[in-house]
Amino acid sequence: MPSDPIYLNQYTPPQAPREVYGDTPLEDYDQNFVFPPKVLRSDRVELRPFVPSLHAQALAEGVSANPEVMEWLPYRCETLDDARLFIESMFRSQPSALYHAIYSAPPGVDPTPPVDEWKIAGFLGIINASAKDATAEPGFIIIFPKYQRTHVLTHAAGLAMHRILDPESEGGLGLRRCQWYTTVLNLKSQAAALRLGYKHEGIIRAQRVLLEGWQGSRPGRPPHEKNQARDSWLASVIWEEWEGGVREHIDKLMARRS
Repeated sequence: MPSDPIYLNQYTPPQAPREVYGDTPLEDYDQNFVFPPKVLRSDRVELRPFVPSLHAQALAEGVSANPEVMEWLPYRCETLDDARLFIESMFRSQPSALYHAIYSAPPGVDPTPPVDEWKIAGFLGIINASAKDATAEPGFIIIFPKYQRTHVLTHAAGLAMHRILDPESEGGLGLRRCQWYTTVLNLKSQAAALRLGYKHEGIIRAQRVLLEGWQGSRPGRPPHEKNQARDSWLASVIWEEWEGGVREHIDKLMARRS
């Protein structure tokens, strides 16, 4: 019997980033995103592209004080080094992802103070962005407790949807699909997506393997039982639905003052 050929395979696993650009100023920080980064604005919220020298400390302090805000996210950011590594490994080094700091006036303040007095209310990413497939999604959403059950999530997610689905002539990217993934265990995220006009498409079973200690929806496969698997809940808005009524629905939600 002839022997099997030996195939060359020089693959090496990804290495931890050597540089996290913690002190790089805004004007020198390369966002490395597949689409042009820009500030996204409504009358109550701004999404500013994340720059570690400006935003990493707020991320670390906010998560350290409120670790539950990352309960369903596959990372922990309770120190400044954690936050910088999170941004570099999950966002800046991935051309398909761009993180934003969410700025807003503190709830209950009337009249609304000038934009330069707004505070960081949380963070939101545009992830899995593809120019080839014309798709992207809001993800890695963090809203600090003080700003939960306010206008912040509606405006932040609405701005991301406008950016993804609006035509280029109106300041958007003109993509065809905006999707929303979450674990089947995160009922609040599912409810938020449906309220924003997304259509539930189904459950993707055992989609992700989680790090040891993270809660999944099914046990890991032996011999890796401690790495539970996540079933993912998937919903989307496609461009025809956006132009056929979802955009108007989002704008009405963002116009509410109650």
